Parts: sequence; C-alpha cells; structure tokens
Amino acid sequence: MPIKVRMSVAAVLVTGLLVGALYAVVLVLLRQEAVDEAQLHASRAAQRLVFDAEADKLSSPLITSSRDELAQILGRKGQVVKASATILGEPSIPATLPAPQELRSDSSVCGYPRPDSPCLLATAHRFFLDNKPFIAIAATPEPGLLPRPMWALLFGVVAIVTLILRGVSMWWAVGRTLAPVEAIRAEMDRIITATDLHRRVPLPERRDEIQRLAMSVNATLDRLERAVEQQRRFVSDVSHELRSPITGLRTGLEAAALLPDEIDRAEVVESALTATERLENIVADLLVLARRDAGIAESTEPVDLAALVRQEVDRRPRRVPVTVTADPRVMVEASTLGISRVLTNLLDNGARHARAAVQVRVFRDGEDAVVSVHDDGHGVPAGSRERVFERFVRLGEGRRRDPRGSGLGLAISREIVRDHHGSLTIVDSPVGACFVLRLPAPAPAPAPRPA
Repeated sequence: MPIKVRMSVAAVLVTGLLVGALYAVVLVLLRQEAVDEAQLHASRAAQRLVFDAEADKLSSPLITSSRDELAQILGRKGQVVKASATILGEPSIPATLPAPQELRSDSSVCGYPRPDSPCLLATAHRFFLDNKPFIAIAATPEPGLLPRPMWALLFGVVAIVTLILRGVSMWWAVGRTLAPVEAIRAEMDRIITATDLHRRVPLPERRDEIQRLAMSVNATLDRLERAVEQQRRFVSDVSHELRSPITGLRTGLEAAALLPDEIDRAEVVESALTATERLENIVADLLVLARRDAGIAESTEPVDLAALVRQEVDRRPRRVPVTVTADPRVMVEASTLGISRVLTNLLDNGARHARAAVQVRVFRDGEDAVVSVHDDGHGVPAGSRERVFERFVRLGEGRRRDPRGSGLGLAISREIVRDHHGSLTIVDSPVGACFVLRLPAPAPAPAPRPA
C-alpha cells in the first residue's frame, strides 16, 4: 500500500478515535444535563404538591403538568392518600423515602406501575399537616440514551464532516510533502548508467528534511561522478602505461622472428627484459593499489624508523651514495612492509635524480617522527610538487632518467602515509628536491629511575 494511502488512513483512524471519544463525551454530558433537568422538574413538582397541601388546594385526582408525570400523597403509614389520574388505585411509588432527619430524597424507580414501564426519576418530600406526617412524591420519566436527538444528529454530522475534511487534508498534505520525494525517485530512476551521473535530483523550495535529503543525494552523486571519472582516468592511464612496454616487447619479438639473421639476439633479449621489468613494476604497483582500495588493512607494530632507514639503504646499492644521519630510536606505530615501501620509493627517487649524493635525516620533531630525503639534482618545480603524487604522473626528467618506471611510486607512498595518519610533501631546498615524511610518534617512555 502506498505511503500516501497509509498515512491518510492512519490520520483518519486517529481522528476518528478522537472524534468518537469526544462524541461519546458530548452524548454523556447531554444526557446528564437532561437527567438533571428531569430530576429538578420532579423536585419542583413535589414541592408544588407540598405547597398545595399546606394551602388545602389539593384536588382529587392530583393534577400534573403532563400525562407522563406521576404524583402521590402518602399518609403516616405509607398508604396512598391521593394520586394522579394515571395511577389511581395503584400502590405507592417505590421511591426512596426521606430518612427521619431529612425532608427530601431523590431516587430512580423502574418497573412501576407495570414491569415494562420506563424508569422514573422520583423526588419524595416530607411535610406535616395538623402535626401529622405526610409524604409528597412526584416522578417524571428518566431521559433515554439520546434525550436530544437533534443535538446528537448535529454532532454526528459534524464528526463525519470532520473525518472527511481530515482525510482530504491529510491526503493533500502528504501528497504535497511527498511530491519532492517522488521527483527525487523519478530522477534517480533515470540515472541508470554511468554516463548519466551528471544528472542531479531537483531541490525542493522548502527548507526541510526533504531538501536536506535531496542535497545529500546530489552530494553522493557528485562523489560518485568524481569516483567514476577518476576510475575512467585510471583505466585509461593503466592502458596507456601497459601499451608501451607490450608494444615494445611485441615489436622486438616479431622482428626477431621475421629477421633472425639481421637482429642481435642479445639486444632483443635485453629489450624484452627491460619491457618485462616495467610490466612487472606496473603490475606490482597495481596490486598494492587494489589492496588499498579494497580496504585491506595491514597490521602495525612499533618500528624503529632510524633502523628501518639504514636497513633500506644497505639492502641494495644505488647509482649515488646515500648518507644517513639519524637520531637513536625514533619509534613509530606502523606497518613495516608499508613504510619500507615508502622509504624505498623515496630513496630510489632521490638516487634517480641526484647528481652526486643523497642525504637522509631521521629525527623527532615534537609529536612527529620525520624522515627527509634530499638530493642534489634539478629539483621539482613549485607548480608540479602536488602533481608528482598523482597516479601515473611522471615529469620529463623522470621519464628520461627511468623509462622503466610506472609513475605510481610516489602516489602509492603518499596514500600509504595517509593511512598512517601522516604526511608526505616536498619542501623548499637550496639545491635539488627535499621530500619530507612525517608520521605520528608515540610519547617516549620515561627513563627508569636509578635504584
């Protein structure tokens, strides 16, 4: 069932319960008012009998204001002395008589003078004539469930009209409220392919929850469009980077196959190895990116950053010497494999662009552990210092010095560092480029007190 129908039906049901309860209260109040008026009428009729008896004006039979009204005068022993015309010869009205210390009592009487007679509201008054006690009883019919049918009908019509108006107003209000939601749903249905991500859902004019929902949907579409566009660029860049080594490898193999006597096989093998190494580097970097984009977290442990830098420097020789200046025990909480990859990328990048040497410093700066890798090469232009951290971006100098590179090393390094809540930037330096790695470092343990 549509939400519009459900909400309208619910509103009508709730309103119906409230109106029904109010209608019942009104009927009860109307009946109580009618009962009070009938009881007052019976009391006044009984007082009138007393006044007529004291003035010796009683007639026989007793005169009443209507045929439905009953009246009796009882003697000291409870015998009927006088009665109205409709109950002549009938026994006394079984009303509650006043107590000895009271002059009046009200009561309800049913089944008089016959068992099928309607209930009566009776008032009994005690009075004295010539020092003899008498009781005057007057009774009127008790009002029924609907003593005022016209009022009950009027309130019933008002209740029904209220329910109808409530249902119509709720139907209109819910439809007006949900119209923007329906527009959002319809627009989302039209966005069926990645090529439609430029579309946006309409924003309602009213500043309410629906407008905030539409804004959230549009923000989500913005992020999705950017992610899809980034993915497209990534696929295009991967295809472009893979095409070059594959083309070179295929060309060399085809030439060796077609002209075996004219081709230097050693040169073909070396070229194939170079292309294969580049393919291997690209695939390895893509695997790292895939693991990271999949959210596969690596375990962390306390790492001595200074020792790890020295280990990476000593692991394999590079084109230029690498000098390390490190403070003792610069500890961080990190993934050894991930930070090792970052350090390897920075050292390889520095050695690739340096003229004669690479200098590495490891020290603690406040709450950060810092590694700076400084080479004496041509440096990175200020306008390109952020571009070099983008995927598959390689400047002309980098392509010339390392044609086997994938253009992913620095991008992967920055993303690994961000996963460790750190930063990787290029800072100003007099000569060459200076890459600065910052990682949050735990507070150093207090020195043990001497025994």
